[in-house]
Amino acid sequence: MKFLHTVLEFCANFRNYRSIRDLPIRTTLWYLAKLVFPITLLTLLALLPTGLRRVDAVAEWADRHLPPLTIKEGHVTSTVPQPYRTGADDFLFMLDTTATAPQPDTNFLQGVLLKSDSFVFWMGATNGPTPVFRTQNSSLHGFPDGPVNGEYLRQLFRSFLWVGGPLIWALLATGSLLIIFFHALIFAGFAAVMERGSPRALRFGQLLNIALHAATPAILVNAAFLALQLEIINLWWLYLIVYGLYLIGGVAASRDPNQQETGE
Repeated sequence: MKFLHTVLEFCANFRNYRSIRDLPIRTTLWYLAKLVFPITLLTLLALLPTGLRRVDAVAEWADRHLPPLTIKEGHVTSTVPQPYRTGADDFLFMLDTTATAPQPDTNFLQGVLLKSDSFVFWMGATNGPTPVFRTQNSSLHGFPDGPVNGEYLRQLFRSFLWVGGPLIWALLATGSLLIIFFHALIFAGFAAVMERGSPRALRFGQLLNIALHAATPAILVNAAFLALQLEIINLWWLYLIVYGLYLIGGVAASRDPNQQETGE
């Protein structure tokens, strides 16, 4: 409860940033880690039902469109004539264990090419006049044996959650921490140079402490928008706006009001 109260203080009033400006940096980093890791976990858990619904949609599509095929010891077997193609709109599924059609069909923006012992996934970005395609080739080694259908895909996703879920959580949280730290480091370095010689200047360590704590409201707002899946605003711009507001306010409120300008 004390930690939650501290978090709310940094969202409620700029004056509270003065109390943390002289903390050791390791204390500030520990505070940020205690904030980012749980928030990342809660956000992922909030998004989990949406992920499960999408997996169900993919599984239902697989039951309707995939031909009879089986994976055994990392190899695909099927009695359907090949190459086999099925899909709709911008997605295509291709089955070819004979290497007759070894390349993805880029007439479709997204698709999967299933080969004898591997698969290729491709996706096209349409930001420009010509789509830019990215492909990912992965081996089927380690995939569970069994007929590939909707239930197979559901079970595959559940297995991934137990193994890959904690890893994704750790990577996302650690990546977020690094991004926040480098943003704060750049600001503190720039501000320390700009304030050099000013009687009310804050030291580099003080500026870094304030910049790290100022990420608190931005993290909470972005996590809420992500968890609620609100897409009315670009989340990156939302983060920068909230972060910038609390950063400027926190720095202004953390200056010593008793220091006087030279010559006064």
